[in-house]
Amino acid sequence: MIDNWTLDALLSLCVAAAWAANWGFLSKRGAPETRQYPGFIAAASGGALVLAGLVAEGLTARVGKLVLLDGLVLISGLVLSHALARSALQRQPRRASQPVRRRD
Repeated sequence: MIDNWTLDALLSLCVAAAWAANWGFLSKRGAPETRQYPGFIAAASGGALVLAGLVAEGLTARVGKLVLLDGLVLISGLVLSHALARSALQRQPRRASQPVRRRD
């Protein structure tokens, strides 16, 4: 019985983290404020999902695949956060004191 409660709590945490990140993403207006949300979804939801898999099945090959997928989603979330931050920096208007860099 305690495993069902634990499993439900972990899966609820996974969903709540995704909803919180989506709500935060939608409530911000500019790109600099929204760049951390994809990484947050990957870290918070993925960790809770892996723990739920461990509670449900123990150490099995299925949970190993879940850990591998969580790692890939975490890396892709971090790459997406970095890409959003880089594009936000490139789109900011330049001040008069900043030199213009030319690409050759």
